[in-house]
Formats: sequence, C-alpha cells, structure tokens
Amino acid sequence: MRKPYQLDRLPLSAEKELTSLVENRRAYTLANYELSIFETYEASSLVPLRFDDLVIINMIRGKKVMHLQDDKVSFDYFPGETLLLPEYTRMEIDFPEARIESPTQCTAITVDNVKIREVLNYLNEFYPKKERSTSWSFQLEQFHFSNNEELARLTNRLFQVSLSGDLHKEAIAELVLKELMIRIMQMQGLLVLDQSKSLGSNSSVFSFIKQYITENIAEKLSVDKISNKAGMSKSALCRAFKNELGVSPMEFVIRERLTYAKHMLRITKSVKETCFSVGFSDVNYFIRLFKQREGLTPGQFIEQG
Repeated sequence: MRKPYQLDRLPLSAEKELTSLVENRRAYTLANYELSIFETYEASSLVPLRFDDLVIINMIRGKKVMHLQDDKVSFDYFPGETLLLPEYTRMEIDFPEARIESPTQCTAITVDNVKIREVLNYLNEFYPKKERSTSWSFQLEQFHFSNNEELARLTNRLFQVSLSGDLHKEAIAELVLKELMIRIMQMQGLLVLDQSKSLGSNSSVFSFIKQYITENIAEKLSVDKISNKAGMSKSALCRAFKNELGVSPMEFVIRERLTYAKHMLRITKSVKETCFSVGFSDVNYFIRLFKQREGLTPGQFIEQG
C-alpha cells in the first residue's frame, strides 16, 4: 500500500478548553471557510456528525471507523487520508482506540458554496477541460483518498494560516484554499483514471493514453511517442496533463508502471522479472523508486503477500 503523506500534528486543547471528551471542537472561522479541530479522549461508538457545507476532513492522530449514510459505507480512517463529503452527509463515528493519553484528532474544513462556485467558474472559463462536454467539478464518488505530497503541503499551510495572527491571513488563506481545491479535483481525476478498465462511451484522451501505456508498458515510452499516438503536440499534451491531472505525462507513465509492478510482483514473486516486464531498465532504480513511492521495497511487498 502506498505510504500516505501524514499531516503535521496540531497542538492539543489545553485541559481548560475541553468541554467534552468526545469530539471536543475548536473552530477558526474565516471569510470563505471554517476550520474545526476535533479531539476525542475516550473510546466511543456511533457518534453522530453532519455538516451544512461541503467538507474536507483530514485525520491527524489515531484511528476512527466511519459509517456514512446510515451505515451503507463503513471503513477505517487513518492519518494521511482525506475525505471530501457533500453537505448534509450523515456520519456516525467509532473511536475504538481513543484514550486520555492518546486522543484522536481530526480536522474539518467546511467551504462556503459561493467560494466553490467561484473556483469552478474560474477553472471552466480559463482552463477548460480537453473534452468540451465535461467541466471542472468535484467527483464526489471519489471521496476517500490518501494524501500526496502536494495535498499534505497545502493542507498544512492552510492550518498554519488559519491558526496564525497574520494581519493578511484572509488573503493568504483564500489563495491556499483555492489551490487546495484544485489539487483535490486533480487527485480525483487521477483516481477515476486508476479505476477505468477500458475505453467506453465516456472515454477521454486520458483514458485513451492510459490504455496505450498499459498495452505497451514494457516498451520505452516517451512524450514524443505518447503525443503522436494521441494526435497532440508535445506542448498541448503536457499542458493538458498538468492542468487537469496535476502531473506530467511521464509522471503518469511512472504511476502506471508502479501500479502494474505491484500486480506482477504478486504473480512472479521476482523483483528482477517485474522490473523489466513493466518497462524499467535498471533494477536498483526500480527498487529505490518503488520504496520512495510505496513506503517499502519490492521484496518487502512480496513478503507481505
């Protein structure tokens, strides 16, 4: 499993600030959003929670078990992961490991609907998607994901600004929040592609490229080859990837190779065979890259089964 980028821990509430041992809340309200910091100090079950606006939830310390929409969806929730949920989503939360000496801590960033529309309108006007029939929006079916480095950096920055006494915090926070929302939409776009199996009626240039990469994963791939196959100039291809997915074409190739590498490691049980079968030419480089991205070596991945 990919090693998540955990967020910086926030200071815990002082004892005199505690009004409850379950989901004790501190709130920091700015013009376009509100940051809430929740802490729980004792094991609890089915604690209800709901927000009136779209909410970005980040786990900071400990573990929770989330039950969404009357228990139709349940999952463990750990540090390094983010949830993006629409307004009025009903949640019930278990805190199986919360203790006085090791409380859970999470944050909730509720974003004003006016700000969301402003950001979406800006993107659709100045950075329209490659397929004109689609537009920028949050893809709420992709609501649970691990942080990447960029999401962790921006979220930490938003926390710092929100808790600071900076004279210009409103202006700075607006810029950081805007970028954070864009990066979340790009992350969701990558997750949609990760789950796409083949070209269909709703295919895009990205799913076409993904299929081409998958079918030629062992070959030497380049921006030239990919752009020619997609019928695009190199500059147009790179711009489309950076604008809509937040990565370069060759970074996307690496992601696809590592995804396929995990599949091959389970089958072949061989690091060397997997390395060459997914298009890497240097075993040592493959091992270093795999450990950097996944948090363990290919050999350790095999041992985990």
